[in-house]
Amino acid sequence: MSYYELAAKRIRNIDPNLYIGISQKRYEEVRTKGEYAADATLIAEYYRRVGVFLQHLSKEATGIYVGMDLLIGYRIPDDAWDNFVVDFPNFKDIDLSLIKLLSMHYLRWCALIDEKNGFALQYPDIYEPMITLFERGGGRISTHHHELVGGFGGFPKTIYATRGDMNPFDISESTLKKIIEEVEFA
Repeated sequence: MSYYELAAKRIRNIDPNLYIGISQKRYEEVRTKGEYAADATLIAEYYRRVGVFLQHLSKEATGIYVGMDLLIGYRIPDDAWDNFVVDFPNFKDIDLSLIKLLSMHYLRWCALIDEKNGFALQYPDIYEPMITLFERGGGRISTHHHELVGGFGGFPKTIYATRGDMNPFDISESTLKKIIEEVEFA
């Protein structure tokens, strides 16, 4: 199975019921404090991986909405947004644009891996933290002013290359579970 096919399977398996209508709810109604702490770890690791990639490209920063495919010169076709919800109908009623956009970039990145693109081959798992976040139901994220916000607090909308200097965050299932338990039972 190709990387794209595996990615498409993961995207199709994201449960839309975790996201439909949640933008109208308060954060406390969606996830626990422990789950938000685990979400923050996944986002921090994504920012770190993007920072490493930015350093490789000798770029200072990028925005959260910019995909790695765009950073290396690829464009998203004009009809990609419309085609995405046709190919992935589970996203049709999800009103969170960031989850859709990052999923689209992830799929494109996996297609580039299949095409043996040098950048994609060097950074095949750059999107793993965010896709894991979406699979776990932690995609209730929006942008407000200059921040990516959620029940975890906020992250800047701009991802800086200096994030790549951080130590990696362990995003294994056992570690995420431990983070949730530590916060819940503290």
